Amino acid sequence: MWQYNETAEFIISAERVGLSDKTREALKSWAPSIRRTPTPANKILFRSQSNSFEIWAARIPNPEVNKGKSGGFRLLYILNLKESSIYLDKIEFRADKGSKNEHPKDQQKATEYLVYLKGKLMKEIDDIKK
Repeated sequence: MWQYNETAEFIISAERVGLSDKTREALKSWAPSIRRTPTPANKILFRSQSNSFEIWAARIPNPEVNKGKSGGFRLLYILNLKESSIYLDKIEFRADKGSKNEHPKDQQKATEYLVYLKGKLMKEIDDIKK
C-alpha cells in the first residue's frame, strides 16, 4: 500500500482541467492500491538507476463527461520506492497530452516535462546522498 501525496504541479493541473471532487476522491482511493505491473491502462516511463523512484503514466476515465480511459485523463505519477509513497504529479485531458499521433509541438512539451521531472528527481537523490 502506497502513502498518498499530491505535488504542487498536480494541484495546479487539477485546477486547470477542473477536476471534480468526486474524481479527486476516486484518485485518492485508487492511488494507494496501484501495482508496479505495466498494463494497457498504465506504463512505466522511467526507473532510476538506484531503484529509488519510478515515473509512470496512467489512463484515467473521466466520469463527469462519461468518457472512458481513451477519452479521459492522462495522469503522471511518481513512485518513491524507498518511502513506499505515491506522488500524483500531473493530470491532463487526453486531447491535450502529446503522444505519437499528436503534433510535434505537443510531443515536445510532453517530452520536455518528463526530462525536467527526471532531472529534478535525480537532483533530489543526489542531495540526499550528500
